[in-house]
Amino acid sequence: MLAEERRMQLVEWSKLDGRIDALAAAGKLNVAVETVRRDLDVLQRRGLLRRVHGGAIAASRYSHEFTFPERKGRNPDQKLRIAQIASQYLPEEGCIFVDGGTTTEFLAEGLRNKPQLMVVTNSLSLASRIGESSTPVFFLSGRVRATTLSSVGSKTVADLLGYKAQIAFLGANGIDLDSGFTTVDPDEAAVKKVMIQNATETIVLADNSKFGASYSALFAGFENIDRLVTDVDADPAHVEALSEKGIEVVLA
Repeated sequence: MLAEERRMQLVEWSKLDGRIDALAAAGKLNVAVETVRRDLDVLQRRGLLRRVHGGAIAASRYSHEFTFPERKGRNPDQKLRIAQIASQYLPEEGCIFVDGGTTTEFLAEGLRNKPQLMVVTNSLSLASRIGESSTPVFFLSGRVRATTLSSVGSKTVADLLGYKAQIAFLGANGIDLDSGFTTVDPDEAAVKKVMIQNATETIVLADNSKFGASYSALFAGFENIDRLVTDVDADPAHVEALSEKGIEVVLA
């Protein structure tokens, strides 16, 4: 296989999977891992990929935001397991924050019929799923983003400032070892920041597809997150690196 054919194959794989693992790609292509790394460097200079620890991420991952139905259909089994494990940290009483996202929405079953637990959320979808139960639910005011079905903006932040929570359960679009925890929209990032600020503990729920990705709106550094619940297929190198940064990583 010619070098250019090999590089185009790498681009195609990145489009299908979202990321490229250099070691795995080398095995598939029957070349040295250093050859793949040089190819990834070339593709990054062309703007087709972005190099990350252990491989590369498709350039489209940094600009494209999936719609709510698209994201809901991605890795549903992993998201369910993550939410089930995260549910073990739910207090029986008090107040929690739950932000918008398809992974955090899977917490719904564990949040139903808990009359001593107050749930404050900006997720329209989550509020509708648990609002008919005996759990007290407070939906934050503001503009609802069609992409995430979550309320965002200055009204949401102002509303949120009136609450204090024991735990904030948050989702993330990207978890990058250099930049931290990111999302696509600055208004959503602002809501997440206040949830972290006004909670005693913060738990992020994210499947392995979020590792290595980085988006424009940073909402948390590593020092801001207490625990990350992810799936067993997460890159061990990322898990180890996050643990070294002081985050408790729980595999579901």
